[in-house]
Amino acid sequence: MSSVLRTLSFALLFASSAAHACLFATTTPPEGWYRWASILVAADVTELGKEAARDVVTARVVETFKGPEGPEGTITVSVPSRHWASCKLEVPAVGARVLVALNANSDAMLVPLSAKLAEGLRARKAKEAK
Repeated sequence: MSSVLRTLSFALLFASSAAHACLFATTTPPEGWYRWASILVAADVTELGKEAARDVVTARVVETFKGPEGPEGTITVSVPSRHWASCKLEVPAVGARVLVALNANSDAMLVPLSAKLAEGLRARKAKEAK
C-alpha cells in the first residue's frame, strides 16, 4: 500500500466514527501518529476546563516529536467531552503526561503518553531527521 493511501486510510479511520477514532487513538503505533499528525508533543496537563460539550485541556509542552521546534510553551486543545467515555479513557488529571496530536485540519487527539509510545516517537523523529 502506498504511503499516500496508507495516510488516507488512517485519516478516514479517524474521521469515520467515534469508535474508529478511539481505535486509532489507543492502538496506533508511532508511524501511524506520524502519518496522521502535523504536530505531536508530549505535554503535562496544567488546566482542565469546559466549553459547551467539549473539554478544554491546557498543557505545558515538554517534548516535541513532530512539528515546529522552539522554546517549550503551552498548548490548549478542545476535545469532545464524549471522547473519554467513547474511548474508555479517563479525563487526564492535572500533572498527567499526555500525547497531544494535531493534524493539518486542526483535528486534535489527546491520549495518555506511555513510556513505550514516547520511545517509539523519539525513534521515529530520529529516523525522520536522517
